[in-house]
Amino acid sequence: MRQISSTQAKQSFGDLLKAAAIEPVAIEKHRKVQAILASPAFFSQSSEPEKKLAARRLARSQQEVVERDRLIKHQRIALDLLVLPAKARNELVATARATVQRWRDHGLCSADYIERWSALLSLPVREMAMAITSDADGWGTALRQNSPWVGIRS
Repeated sequence: MRQISSTQAKQSFGDLLKAAAIEPVAIEKHRKVQAILASPAFFSQSSEPEKKLAARRLARSQQEVVERDRLIKHQRIALDLLVLPAKARNELVATARATVQRWRDHGLCSADYIERWSALLSLPVREMAMAITSDADGWGTALRQNSPWVGIRS
């Protein structure tokens, strides 16, 4: 799904309408999706299978937006890890490690997440910052979905 800023949407409304005729377009303001513009044809498919397909496309588009927002949050945390003073950075990492330990102690999530986050949180800060924003061997999206950084610096 194409994403544009609200400023771009205002300045080139005609282009926005043309793009929305092809696929839904997400309109962002302050790095958050505020609206999704789609043509009436996107929602009024003629047959049930086409309606189901349109609903799946919309759900997939919405999930892409959610995943992108999670990545942005983790990028902000990665920047904090790199630029904060040592004391603040250490507190940030300690809070995330405590969350993972709570998961372990109370069986709050899969051992896969606990092991992978434990490994990431034991890396040197620079490598940790890179890892939390990477694909992480195919686990990046899943790890950001179940993250010890939730609620920290959001």
